[in-house]
Amino acid sequence: MPVVVSEAVQRARWVEAETIHLKRMGLSFEAIAEQLTRIGRKQTSAMTPMPEGLTFPTDYTITRQACHQAFRKAIAREPSLEVEEFRKLDNARSEEMFLNLQPAIRKGKERAVEVGIKLLDHSARINGYAAPQRHELTGKDGKPLSLVETKQEIQSRAQVVAEAVKLLADQGVSVRLPTGTEQRSN
Repeated sequence: MPVVVSEAVQRARWVEAETIHLKRMGLSFEAIAEQLTRIGRKQTSAMTPMPEGLTFPTDYTITRQACHQAFRKAIAREPSLEVEEFRKLDNARSEEMFLNLQPAIRKGKERAVEVGIKLLDHSARINGYAAPQRHELTGKDGKPLSLVETKQEIQSRAQVVAEAVKLLADQGVSVRLPTGTEQRSN
């Protein structure tokens, strides 16, 4: 006896397919929810073909959370090659954004630098090569420094920075250090 798929399941599968298609185009879940609501109310046409006989309630609405859930379910069902395709798409978008930030980064605009760093961090996490953060100073031999050696190294580096700032100030260059970097006496 053949299995009969309910209209609710057909609708859910179509919502998943349409969500995937619209997400590939770069739409946000908010925009996808608005588009699906318009399609359900027959105010616009769909991007993916609808099964014959599929209907929506006259007051049909869908939330962005429901679109996100449909997206996650569809991705979980997709083979890993699809996930790799989304990773490539995400990388292409990130690279495009980073390239567009380059002129502002070269001009030294703080916000562009911040966004660029966030984009690079996002890319590293997506691709799985972001290393866990370690904050440890090492000596010339590559081994971790002791607490006393670490304090001496920090003082040495602070002295180098202070000398560099003084040199720049002598040349008329204005230098603004981040807060909390004042030299402290022991």
